[in-house]
Amino acid sequence: ALRREFSQARSFSIAQAQILRAHDEIKMATSRLRLRETKDEVSTIDVLSPEELISSNMHFSSEKFMSLSMLSRVKGHLRYLK
Repeated sequence: ALRREFSQARSFSIAQAQILRAHDEIKMATSRLRLRETKDEVSTIDVLSPEELISSNMHFSSEKFMSLSMLSRVKGHLRYLK
């Protein structure tokens, strides 16, 4: 009985760890963009000037829709394989 309980606890622990890693991966993959506050501020990849805002918005919107269509396709393949 104790052996069965240990295997169930181990399976539960592995599932919890996988969920935690998935949440961490999503959090790390999220882009954090902000507007440049002053003209003297150093330009980095996550700091946008007001002039770059429209083009970046269009770029990320198109990337989002391409990713959603790819996700839909992959889900369809997965449903077919199941």
